[in-house]
Amino acid sequence: MISKDDLQDFFENTRKRHKNGEANFDIDEVCRWSYFFTDTDRAKLTRVGLHLEDNGYKIHGFLESPNKGKSPKTLYIRADRMEKHTVDSLHETNLELYALAAKLGVEGYDGMDAGTIDSP
Repeated sequence: MISKDDLQDFFENTRKRHKNGEANFDIDEVCRWSYFFTDTDRAKLTRVGLHLEDNGYKIHGFLESPNKGKSPKTLYIRADRMEKHTVDSLHETNLELYALAAKLGVEGYDGMDAGTIDSP
């Protein structure tokens, strides 16, 4: 589980990267937030995707993990939403997404990332 301290570090590191020109977005403004869920069952992840779409997220489909010969392969689904977060609001969102993963029976909520609002 991603802790509030982890999020504080994420925000501080991203602010430093923005100040140094390494990140082309300001984490304290509206960003494209991407959230990831994992499972080996595409149907379960599809249910997560449908739920998230109903709640304002844009689904970017499935990604396969390079399991190097392991079967079944772990799948990821990515859901994006344009949002402005603080450490506290992102922590609350993460708790909601962990709960959603448990409720819908997928392996897990795998975390988030942030980027520019016009990034793919």
